[in-house]
Amino acid sequence: MTYFINVPFEVDKPVNESDPDVLSLARLPGFLAVRPVSPDRLRYELSFEIEAGSVRDATDAADEMIVDVENALDAYHPRVLAPLSPSAR
Repeated sequence: MTYFINVPFEVDKPVNESDPDVLSLARLPGFLAVRPVSPDRLRYELSFEIEAGSVRDATDAADEMIVDVENALDAYHPRVLAPLSPSAR
């Protein structure tokens, strides 16, 4: 089953879309988008898909994906603002 996950997060400075680390996010499996959601570009929403057999498996996989995203965006000091909640498609 495919699960869709939206993750709101906050950063210390606006994300530079031309930064190689930011560009690397598009290569992560299931990555869909990172969109700014505040005018000051300090809050974003990450969207991605996970193939999993259950919500628990999807949550575990999403946790791993978030670690990868946090590592890629380390220079921006990302902070996840809400718990992960995968929804089935």
